[in-house]
Amino acid sequence: MTAQLIGIMKVNFTNSEGEQITGNNLFVAFKDENVRGARTEKFYVRGDISLPEVKIQDMIELEFNHKGKIISLSKKA
Repeated sequence: MTAQLIGIMKVNFTNSEGEQITGNNLFVAFKDENVRGARTEKFYVRGDISLPEVKIQDMIELEFNHKGKIISLSKKA
């Protein structure tokens, strides 16, 4: 999925089971045929998935697994 990066929020907390959760929430905008304008979503990216050198407003490519979780992302050229 191609999307425009509109925000990044670092995540670092301990969940109710005592596990340390780290990563990033990405806020993106993308085209959706059911939306006039752009649709926006927040996606969690695990800490073991490195973010490429991106800045706000860059176009990125997100790849998801069959459960809808991000498995890779890259900056669009």
